[in-house]
Amino acid sequence: MKLPTEMTLQQIAHVLGGRVEGPSDLKVGAVATSPFLAGENDLALVFDDKAVSRLADCKAKAIVVAEGAKTDRPRIVVNRPMLAIQKMLSAIAQPRHAPAQGVHPSAVVDASAEIADSAAIGPLVVVGPKTKIGARTKIFPGTVIGAGVVIGEDTVIGASCLIADEVKVGNRVIIQQGASIGSDGFGYVTEKESNLERRLKGSKDLVDESNPHLRIPQLGTVIIEDDVEIGSNTCVDRATMGATTIGRGTKIDNLVMIAHNVRVGQEVLIIAHTGIGGSSVVGDRAIISGLCAISDHVKIGKDAIIEGTSGVMRDVPDGQVQVGTPAVERREHIEGVIRVRKLGKTNADVKELKDRVAKLEALLKEKTLG
Repeated sequence: MKLPTEMTLQQIAHVLGGRVEGPSDLKVGAVATSPFLAGENDLALVFDDKAVSRLADCKAKAIVVAEGAKTDRPRIVVNRPMLAIQKMLSAIAQPRHAPAQGVHPSAVVDASAEIADSAAIGPLVVVGPKTKIGARTKIFPGTVIGAGVVIGEDTVIGASCLIADEVKVGNRVIIQQGASIGSDGFGYVTEKESNLERRLKGSKDLVDESNPHLRIPQLGTVIIEDDVEIGSNTCVDRATMGATTIGRGTKIDNLVMIAHNVRVGQEVLIIAHTGIGGSSVVGDRAIISGLCAISDHVKIGKDAIIEGTSGVMRDVPDGQVQVGTPAVERREHIEGVIRVRKLGKTNADVKELKDRVAKLEALLKEKTLG
């Protein structure tokens, strides 16, 4: 990626919050996408230990390394590599195309809607009655916003999103394309006792007759607090009553499902393909990795970590790391895996002991009869 202009290592170090080791006036013209694709006028980010060990293959004029890396190359040394990447990319990022300020002629905006003069409403957007959209907020093409929605300032809503009736979206929120916020939660009941209920009671007497599912009205809403980001094609269902809430600063990846009445705390990370069951609570700063399934009515504590592909069926204490299905504390899971891997040898040992016991019993029997 080319820099806007050639920069000295000292200038770049100032942006990154690092220090220069080597000639501080050395200039570079671009940031390499990989240390091993770098040109002779590039700056390379070399944070992986294996990459540091292969620096002879890197043609970059200078490098950025983590504290403690051993090299004689001209370099910028930083304490937090990922933060350095964030600062670098933020500094060189070019503005993406966005709708122009004002309401596009093809947009359909109800006369009772209140839209700030500095907001940008893109082509083919629909805005429902009594909806309010704050200053400098950008709504990309094809998005549908229902009635009575409140959207704060400096928020960005990507193309083809659905923001359903009565949803509240805070300031500086980013909702990526295709997300659905405020669709009805999945709630049904049967007039007569269902076979599922019979099974849960331990009964095996199942009834072979129609027992239609009656839809439970979903009368609640969704509240998305300030500085939240929601990924593409993620769904956040409205509450049955009350509100499904996403706390301030939480970041949700693509293709996540959050069911009705879930309460997600502040600064939580939820990674792709995770599903969170109804009425569950996720504590502040928790991390839920990819492909996790969280049962309904589960509480995940503050600062807890759920590792990838886990199935959580019971509450998780604050700060605990869990993995597996059903999810258990990480050490317990690892010990269980080790025991399973040793089962073959354990079974062989048990068989050998049984054979030896059988032989001893036979010898004792012979002596007794003799």
